[in-house]
Amino acid sequence: MGAGPRMEDTRGPRHRSAVVAAMLAAGALVAQQVTGKATRDALFLSTFSVSSLPLVMIASALASALAVLAFSTALSRRSPARAVPAAVAAATVLLLAEWGLSLVRPQWAAVAVYLHMAAFGATVVSGFWSLVSERFDPYVAKRVMGRIGLGASLGGVAGGVLAWSAAGLLPVPAMLLVMAVFNVVCLLALTRMRASGGGEQGAGSGGGTGPLSGFRLLGEAPYLRDLALIVALGAATEALLDYLLNAQAVAVFPRGQPLMSFFAMFHTGVGLVALGAQMTLSRPSLRSLGLAGTVALRPAAVAAAALLGIMDPRLWTALLARSAHGVLHNSLFRSGYELLYTPLPDHRKRPTKTIVDVGFDRLGTVAGGLFTLLLVSVLGGGSARVLFAVAGAAALSALAVSRRLHRGYIAALEESLRSGVVRLDVGEVDDSTTLATLAQTGLTLDRQALLREVAALREERTPGEPMAAPADPVLRAVAELRSGKPEAVRGALHRSVEGDPVLVGHLIPLLARNDVFLDVLRALRRAAPRATGQLLDALLDPRQDAAVRRRIPRVLRGCPTQRAADGLLQALGDPLFEVRRQCALTLSRITERPPAPLLPRAAVFAAVARELEAGPAGWSEDAEVAEASTTGTATSQTPTERGLAHVFTLLSLALEREPLQMTHWAVRSQDPALRGTALEYLENVLPEALRRGLWPLLGVRARPTRAARPAQQVVEELMRSGNTQAFSRELLKRKLPRS
Repeated sequence: MGAGPRMEDTRGPRHRSAVVAAMLAAGALVAQQVTGKATRDALFLSTFSVSSLPLVMIASALASALAVLAFSTALSRRSPARAVPAAVAAATVLLLAEWGLSLVRPQWAAVAVYLHMAAFGATVVSGFWSLVSERFDPYVAKRVMGRIGLGASLGGVAGGVLAWSAAGLLPVPAMLLVMAVFNVVCLLALTRMRASGGGEQGAGSGGGTGPLSGFRLLGEAPYLRDLALIVALGAATEALLDYLLNAQAVAVFPRGQPLMSFFAMFHTGVGLVALGAQMTLSRPSLRSLGLAGTVALRPAAVAAAALLGIMDPRLWTALLARSAHGVLHNSLFRSGYELLYTPLPDHRKRPTKTIVDVGFDRLGTVAGGLFTLLLVSVLGGGSARVLFAVAGAAALSALAVSRRLHRGYIAALEESLRSGVVRLDVGEVDDSTTLATLAQTGLTLDRQALLREVAALREERTPGEPMAAPADPVLRAVAELRSGKPEAVRGALHRSVEGDPVLVGHLIPLLARNDVFLDVLRALRRAAPRATGQLLDALLDPRQDAAVRRRIPRVLRGCPTQRAADGLLQALGDPLFEVRRQCALTLSRITERPPAPLLPRAAVFAAVARELEAGPAGWSEDAEVAEASTTGTATSQTPTERGLAHVFTLLSLALEREPLQMTHWAVRSQDPALRGTALEYLENVLPEALRRGLWPLLGVRARPTRAARPAQQVVEELMRSGNTQAFSRELLKRKLPRS
């Protein structure tokens, strides 16, 4: 037997090394970003008047947009494993050059650092996460992404603390050297991460997924346009608040190191509070407010802080408003915002997400900078209250758009459910989940968050308005399947001739009902090739009804795929004997004819060892199965007989099937010679550990070690013995359990 597909082990030395390297790279990269923001602000405001800030913000936004285009082109030609280290190395060289420039031309250096942070900030961070997603397969990524994200968060806090500590010891330009050191650490970690990985992923083909197709999709999808509007309004608000905070800080703190200390403490505090909010409030917020409600928290808090700023436009209100935006943006807003992409199919998400996340963010920054420049030019020093008012208006606009996000999310989710792009088990809501978000972000969407979105939309009906009969055929089928009436269920199944995967979540619970079981079984077998994952999820869920779980393997008998075999093999460790027995029988059935799925011999032998260790005490029938067997015509089996039949079924998955089936028949024979030949065959083909567990159940004492005959010779004798005993394959089939 060949080995089947193998998942990567996150505990192996190679992967531990890669995870540690990724955590270190993320921490160094984010620490450099936080230190860079504090250095950028202090260096610029120590050299230029605060009135120059809107112009450089606009210029930096344009520089960032150009950098995004250049980096996207690089990624289309080379893998992130090459493009990201090259970008970090280039940024390191430029930092050293900017430090040298600051010694002779401080003003030029201040502008260069501002543009540098805009060009290499978000683009390199985005490229790093692309590298992480390609370095680890989805199975491993879901387990390590949280640790890598924690490394990034700790790096942000460490960068802020370091910047604050160094502010009193080093001149501001010297922080550029500290940033270069962070980049060197990041480069070393990226090299280690690359060395501990497999081969590089090639550059993806970019056919049909460029910027033009992304803008076309934005024009066609109102939901995507609302997401882009939320991003742009948030960036414009941030630009206004940045100016207000910088202007108030310059008015209070002396230029140079005191200003550097202030910005370092600010970014450190925001990072710490955001980390705490992410760890403690993200889940409760998603549960109680839903996705759109969680996203709306940021503009709501900013609007409240802006109102305080209008009444008292001083440093504390500017600090409060900017902190509220920063903390919520890096924690709760990001948690809800990323999940809003869940229902979108890949062909819409891939070409538009970068445009929305980066392009519209920079567009909002430009708009906010232009607005600030205009108001400061017209109103001069009295512009603070007006800027707070504009920031509050932008936040309230984002709050209004979030209401449309709620509706758009529900509509997109319904469309994806009908098309099968997102498969949620709505009939068994305990198993509902948004699988795309787990591979990509490492976050888990609690099922209640999704249910609240659907419930809230239902509540928008006019009170007293009757529920109309569903016109959509899928909704009509769902209503009939959930009606509890056998005739309605059969009618829905009759119309769904093709076995629609969207209905699978509603069909699975019906397997427990004897009155419609055969109809549901036939329908699920038609859908099984396209809904294998849903069936396996229900099979492996210990909270699922036991009757459902022991009947799912019978559904999968019509699905002889490797994916089904892997799931059934995993279910051989289930606590319920009848579930394990049905899985073994189904594995035996689907591996009868080529091309058969591959079952690793070691995994099969491990399942046999578990059964032998459990013994007759673990081979008891479920109460419902026992009752059904006593009412039938078949003779009831003892636990040992049932268990041995199951053990031989398992062994037939790893050993030659026909001799093993005859061996099972022969060990129960009253003929000592035939029984002895069967035991000798087992002694030849079974590992010693399995023999030691099996012999007592067969009533055999430990056999003395002696020279074993070749297995083929024993098989031939077994075949001859079987012929002398009027053995036939049809008789064997009637004796051995099939289902």
